[in-house]
Amino acid sequence: TTGSTAGTSKKLDSKYVIQTDKIGVSNAELQDLASNEKTLVSAPGSGYGIVPLQLTILATHNSPNESASAYLFVGYSDADDNYYWAKKYRMMFGLTTNVSFVLGSNYDSGNRGVHSASIDDLPLVAWSDVDYAGGWTADFYITYQIIKLG
Repeated sequence: TTGSTAGTSKKLDSKYVIQTDKIGVSNAELQDLASNEKTLVSAPGSGYGIVPLQLTILATHNSPNESASAYLFVGYSDADDNYYWAKKYRMMFGLTTNVSFVLGSNYDSGNRGVHSASIDDLPLVAWSDVDYAGGWTADFYITYQIIKLG
C-alpha cells in the first residue's frame, strides 16, 4: 500500500489487545501473601477495567517443602476471600520439584462475583488466605485485556 509524505497513521483500539506480563514473586513475598497482596497488573485508570484471561505459574522448588494448606487467590482486592477471579488450593504443598500451574476463571467467580463493586480502575492482585511456609519462588505470567468501561 502507499502512504503520503506527511506519514500514515493507524489507530488500534486497546480493548482488542491481549497482553502477557511476567511478574517474579520471591520467597519472602510468598510467605507474606496473606498480609500483603502482590500486584500483577496496575490499576488501568478511571473508566477502564482489567479482564484477566489466564495465569501461568512456573514454581521453582527449594527447601523446605511447602507445608501450608493455603489458597492462592487472584482478583481485584484481598479484602474478602469470597470475591476472586481464580483460586488454587495447596499450591506447592508437599511437592519436591519444579511445577507449572495454569489457572483460568472459576466458573462461579467466588460465588458472589469478582468484586463487591465496580472493577473500574482497580489493579489485579494475588493473595493467600494464610502465609506460605515453603522455600519456593515463582514467575507469574498473567494474560489479560484492558477494556473501556461504560
